[in-house]
Parts: sequence; structure tokens; C-alpha cells
Amino acid sequence: MLEILTLIREIINQILSLFIQFPKEEAADFDSMETQVRSVVLEIGRLTLETILRVRGTGYCGKRIRTPSGERGKYVEIRTRTMKTLMGPVQIKRAYYHLGKGKGGYVPLDESLSLPEGQYSYAVQEQMSLYAIEDGFDESARKLVYSFPVEASGSTVGRITQNHGKDIYQEEMAKVEEIFSHKRPVPQPQISWVARGYVGSDGVMVPTLDGYREMKVITTYDTSFSMDTVADNLYYHALFAVPQVLGEHLWVLLKKRGICNASQSIWVCDVSKWIWKQKQLHDPDGIEIVDYIHACEYLEKVANAIHVEDTDKFRKCYGCMKILLRKGGGQPVLSGLAELSQSHGMSAKELTDAITYFQNNSNRMNYPKYEALSYHITSSTVESACRHVVGDRLKRSGMRWTTQGAQYITLLRLKWKNEAGKDYWGRYRPGLAA
Repeated sequence: MLEILTLIREIINQILSLFIQFPKEEAADFDSMETQVRSVVLEIGRLTLETILRVRGTGYCGKRIRTPSGERGKYVEIRTRTMKTLMGPVQIKRAYYHLGKGKGGYVPLDESLSLPEGQYSYAVQEQMSLYAIEDGFDESARKLVYSFPVEASGSTVGRITQNHGKDIYQEEMAKVEEIFSHKRPVPQPQISWVARGYVGSDGVMVPTLDGYREMKVITTYDTSFSMDTVADNLYYHALFAVPQVLGEHLWVLLKKRGICNASQSIWVCDVSKWIWKQKQLHDPDGIEIVDYIHACEYLEKVANAIHVEDTDKFRKCYGCMKILLRKGGGQPVLSGLAELSQSHGMSAKELTDAITYFQNNSNRMNYPKYEALSYHITSSTVESACRHVVGDRLKRSGMRWTTQGAQYITLLRLKWKNEAGKDYWGRYRPGLAA
């Protein structure tokens, strides 16, 4: 009771200090008031939390105890631990038990309070992650100090946030492995019914300490059957992985997002062999569409090779080929390229590459039919994801990542991009989950 009365007096003194600082007869701007009130509220919160912890007790359970794991412990002393919270540092007094030579110690209160390892509360770690998934670690540390009474170095922010990304990575890899080894059931769809489910894939080159390495990016979304539909339930995934492993993750993703059970599944991708192979393996009945923009890039190179010194003719040639592709599909363009090769006697690499490209993929380029059926014909969602989900964080000037570090921070970033951040932090912060 004495602890509570002391706290009440301290809170009253803190509030009175505000009225003393801003007397009625003196003018004060709103911003100054808000700043000071926030400071006092944080201090009141810190004092309240510290008092609640003191009332909770030290976790003392007698001179001798047996831990949940069966170890015997002997009481030694009360040890103070300081946790850095969003309200400032909070001291926690805890009973410490020695488990025997070479076995270390045990602190019952740490376990009952679910305290994290280290000195930063989970709320602080979550705030660190919010900064670190958008900005460099040093800059994130500066923003943290600026916003809250919490000090941390850039290396600390990097270590903590990447450890959370590592947890996500290990958990996701284990889940997929267990599903494919039949140790875990196939996930149930998170979306009850999907009319048209779309899959897109692309790659983005990430600067690592060992040179540039491609991170595969996958997007899924769904639409209705209507004309001019927009992407709904957009979801991202990104991994450094060999095609087989990535394909397994992709299959699990299709199950979770309801695309395996969709009335129609449509794959709009570039022409990487791995994605079409995985598509045939995991979704053989899905519709295959080569990204229209990707196909146009080959036509642009051909037009440029023909009219390299004439900008107007290049634009006209390229424009006509794009229209032919969109209105006629891949086969008429392939015929036109073949005629171009014969009539102009061209053997340029750009033309040869384009002919090979259209020969291999014209069956996936029936754009008039696709648009008549209101299908999307571009993989703009995944290309956008390569830029704003991966590139904006990993490809800043001067950045060089370890492969693991890039993967971990990307997966942590994806939790927020996929609106799963609250679910992730809920495992550490039960109050947030509630």
C-alpha cells in the first residue's frame, strides 16, 4: 500500500509541475505544452511500471527451489536488472538462485514476466524494427533516440532486428520442410473464396559482400471476374533460394492465399525457366501469360538496332510492333520478325534473341484473348515489389549485405508489408495480440 501511495504522490507532483511551468496568466504555445505533457506522461508511465513491478515482488520462492526443468537451485541474493522501455529505463529487483557449479543461475521472475534477453523490452525491439525495415541501422538508432527516451547504437539495432528476421526465416523454412515431409498438415486457406488468383515472379539483384546475388520475389493477389479489376489481397514473398526450395515455399503460399482453390489461377511472369517449371509442378492447370512489358523490351531492342541513329523512326517502329503484339499476339510478331530478318538481311543479336524469345513463348502471348477475358497481362505488381519491397531497403547507395542479413531484414520487412506485423509481435507481446 505504501508503494502505491508513494506513486500517487509522485504522479501528483509531476502533474503539478506542468501547471507551475505553464501558469494561466502567461502565454504558451501549444507545441511547448504538448512536448512537456508528453515528457511527463512518459515519466509517469515509467514510475507506474516500476512501482507495479515492486509490488509484484522479486520472485523469491524460498531458500531452495526446483526449476521447471528439474534443476535444484539455492537462493543467493537480490539482483537488479534494468530494462530499457519506450518510457525510459525501468529497474527490476529479482531473486537469483544458483544451480550448482557450471550450471549457472535461475531467476524465477524473469521467466514469469517473460522478459527478453538483453536490456531492451519487446516494445522497444518492435519500434526498432519499424525504423530498421525502412532505413539504415545507424539512422534507425538516431530516430529511436529522437522519438523515445531510449538509447541504442546502430549495431545494436542491426543485431536485434536481424535476429528477429532470423527467427522468421528459421520458422518459415521449418514449416515448409515439415509440410513436405508430412509432419505438419497442409495449411488451410486464409481467404475463403478466390475468383481469379494471380501469381507473379521476378528477381532483383542485391549487393552482397560476395557480389550481386539475385533474390527471387513472388507476389500473389486475387480479383473478381469483372472488367478493369484491381489487385486485392496483395501478398509478397522474397527468398534467396534454389528453385526447388522456392517452389515448395510458393506451393505453401498458394495454399494459404486460396489460389490453389481459385476458380482460375493465372501466372503472369517473365520467361525464367524455373518459374514455369515450378508452375507446371504445383499448378499444372493454371493459365500462363508472359508479362507484356517484358516481351516489349525485346521489340524495343530490335527497333533500336534497326533505327539506331533515327529517333523518330525508332519510336514509330517500336510503337507499331507493340500495337501488333497487343492486338495480334505473339505469333504475328514472330512472323514479322522473321520477315524483317529476310527483307533486311539482318543478323543482329537483338533480332536473333527476339526471334528465339517469341518462338519459345508465343503460346503464352495471346494478349487479345487475355484482355477480352479481362485477364491482367503485366506483372507490374511483382516488378513494383522488387523495387519498393526489396530494392528500396537493400539497394541504397554504398550498401553491402551478408546474404543472411539481407534475407533476414527482408523477411522482417515483409511482415509489415503483408500486414502480419501484429501477429508476429503478438508472440512476444501478449497484450498486443489481445
